[in-house]
Amino acid sequence: MKKVKNLILTTVILTLLGSCVDDYKDANPPRPLDGPYFTLSAGGDVLETAENGNFIGADQTIVFTLDVINCQGGIDSVGVTVNEEDLGTALVDAASLSAASGNIQGEVTVSYTTVSQVLEETDLEIDITLYDGQEEIDWFGQDIEYRKSATESYSVTLVVCTSTGLAGDYTSVADGNFGDGAGGAGTAYTNLQADISITEIRPGLYLIDDMTFGLYPQLYGDALVPGRVDLCDVDISDKGDTDHYGDPFTISGTLNGDGTVNLTWQNTYGDRGTVVLTPM
Repeated sequence: MKKVKNLILTTVILTLLGSCVDDYKDANPPRPLDGPYFTLSAGGDVLETAENGNFIGADQTIVFTLDVINCQGGIDSVGVTVNEEDLGTALVDAASLSAASGNIQGEVTVSYTTVSQVLEETDLEIDITLYDGQEEIDWFGQDIEYRKSATESYSVTLVVCTSTGLAGDYTSVADGNFGDGAGGAGTAYTNLQADISITEIRPGLYLIDDMTFGLYPQLYGDALVPGRVDLCDVDISDKGDTDHYGDPFTISGTLNGDGTVNLTWQNTYGDRGTVVLTPM
């Protein structure tokens, strides 16, 4: 009788152990491998500035390099999303992806090419995602997704113009009018001479240290009025900056082949001038 009891007890224990093993397996599937970790760098036509951010022009290309430091599940694929889908095209370099496929480390390149014509300045957010190759498993009838990913983002401003050649120090000669206060022309002035400095903020965007070209500091005894202009090929246009009274300025002009600059300007008070800038 004692032997029978021992046999029954042993059977019960083995059954319980088997049940515990099944419960353990159900509750503890294999751990997934570590997901991807990579750094992202940008090159090509993009202009990176610490002061004003990153810039790219029309029909230009950013070349991204994904330096994959660790991808335990093996490098598998790359995806790209952009907040403004109609302003460029992304392309994953097939050769670099093929060479890195299945490896824990490697490099993959991705290019992003902007459209050929840009109508207005736009901020782009480009997200690049790296996926590993871990496959889904069937764990006792339960599908478990093991694939992991990591995403790095890159911010860049798509600008209308990236022309160069306007920066420098100039002597200016201007003829124009004082404003009548209501936007019209008042008393005329002639042969107003000044020294003007133009600084490149980035290709295509420049800062003029005095948008009145001597009128405010010399004839009004007032402060200089700095302001920005765009340079598109040889055409110059304002950014609508204002003076310290809140009056917006409009500027238009041309960068000439000999380095001289022809400009006309006006503000909403009525001040205005026709200016010739000559490089010093």
